[in-house]
Amino acid sequence: MGDRTKFEIRLSDQDRWFVEKVFKDQKPAEKSFTEFAEDEATQYLGVQLVRVWTRADQNEVEKILKEQRLTPKVKPVRLANIEEASPCAHRDDYLGLSARLTMGRLLRNLLDRDGMIPSELLYSHDKAKRFMGGEMCSPAIDRVATLQAKDTGLDSRKRRDDLYTEFQAIMDDVLKIQKTKAFKGFDSKELETIVQTAEAIGQPMALMVVMCKALIQYRSVEGKLIQILEWLESPQGSGLEYELDGLIAEIMSSAQMVQDMLGPQRNLASAISTLLDWVDGQKVSATGACPDAVASLCRLFAQDRLQQTRDVLFDFILRQMSGKQPLARNDPSTEEAEFMTLFARLAFPSGMTGGSSMAEALSRRYGRSLKQGGESGERMSIKWLLDMLPDGSSQLPYLLALHDAPLGEAHPDVIKQSISQLCNNARSIKDFSGDGASAKDRLQCLKDLHVLVEESSLEESEQKKLLSTLDRLVEKYLIDTKLIDKLDNPKASLRDRAIRMVQFCGSGVLWEHGHAMSLARQRVVDHLKGAGFIEKFTDGEDDPQKKEIMIRDFYKMMAEAGFKS
Repeated sequence: MGDRTKFEIRLSDQDRWFVEKVFKDQKPAEKSFTEFAEDEATQYLGVQLVRVWTRADQNEVEKILKEQRLTPKVKPVRLANIEEASPCAHRDDYLGLSARLTMGRLLRNLLDRDGMIPSELLYSHDKAKRFMGGEMCSPAIDRVATLQAKDTGLDSRKRRDDLYTEFQAIMDDVLKIQKTKAFKGFDSKELETIVQTAEAIGQPMALMVVMCKALIQYRSVEGKLIQILEWLESPQGSGLEYELDGLIAEIMSSAQMVQDMLGPQRNLASAISTLLDWVDGQKVSATGACPDAVASLCRLFAQDRLQQTRDVLFDFILRQMSGKQPLARNDPSTEEAEFMTLFARLAFPSGMTGGSSMAEALSRRYGRSLKQGGESGERMSIKWLLDMLPDGSSQLPYLLALHDAPLGEAHPDVIKQSISQLCNNARSIKDFSGDGASAKDRLQCLKDLHVLVEESSLEESEQKKLLSTLDRLVEKYLIDTKLIDKLDNPKASLRDRAIRMVQFCGSGVLWEHGHAMSLARQRVVDHLKGAGFIEKFTDGEDDPQKKEIMIRDFYKMMAEAGFKS
């Protein structure tokens, strides 16, 4: 049947059927149907397995292969525990992504049960009214008010009243939009129509209210995700990427959704590694729910898009690294190896992925594997983890990131001593770039470390000592390997030698302010000061005009490489 056939799992919710999952093959679809049919804690009234075939004229033909009525069992829904709440002072704060993510964490059980995202609760008057009149509303607002008051020093009762007032004002504004003729007449899933309807309404929030009306038609969050990604690929999508990115970020803030999309994983380390593949924009073979959506997300991440969604996914990664669940529950003997593999994916000469928060999480996780607790255990975890790392290309970024973390601030002497030891023990460029690297990779590694140190929060004296150490190693490497002599081969023509040296200086592998760069630039200057430079550089060219162009292009190349006149 090929690509023209798909299999849908549809669920019944009161008086309507909605698509819950879509499969390309019938076998996994039948398995999913059985799971829903045998779920004793189901919340639905029925389940169908439907074959959908797309004809040549693009019309779809459906056939119900299986159907079963279900008896829903309603579970009590409780608030999730949260430790912080995004501050809200203005309307934009209440509607912003940070506030919506706070809602998502607090109301996760409700949202997952009802297949909702926070925006639908904000921008649908019916859903908001139902929530405000329910049992969860008062304790939810109390919890947020308490956390916000604690962080800001405000009175929690006044903060609670302010929250009620603002949410009621948002509901009133949403209701005004929903009462307009344009909104009532809207019935489409096309982004172009959504935009036109919002423009016709002409009120703040109209776009999101109309957009959520379209999304509410999908009871499954998977269906909402697929629809939003389709909007993103439409002609109007690029202009609304910020709004659409925020909606996707809401969806991906659900741990259950992420786990479903990950599919079966060997262990936690494997799951984290797969998520890192996603945010890195790598092509992956998705084995879980919404494989096409996973492919789309990875492609968009590779294009450096969807920053809000990427941040949410990385926050999920960070929380998993901070947690106490073993990385290798399936094989405890590989716990340390799995940890070091993940560490290698997070530490680069250009910096620690996740910055100080990730450095803290890695240190805490490693510390839990030690038998020492308390302050001495914290200090030991930093030192022992540092000893586990292969060379300075990962050690230095880790220390610089940890320097800004609470753990590093609690033990600044350990950070300072470790950095000092790195400097004192450095004998060659290999101490910071490892074995087996090419000359270009070694130089690029040290250049990245130079920049990282320059941009760090270390004291100026510590920065200077580190920068001097790195620069000395690069200079020594250039001299020991005679790399400059090889580039400036006397057997080659002066023009080739000069151009190669200028290209080397402008290649970006040397630190701009270092002695190594001065060494390379001096070789070019020596050529310029040599007798008959212009004649030797243009040797073989008789046309005076072409000679002038050659010299002019060379000086332009020098300027682009950072040479000053």
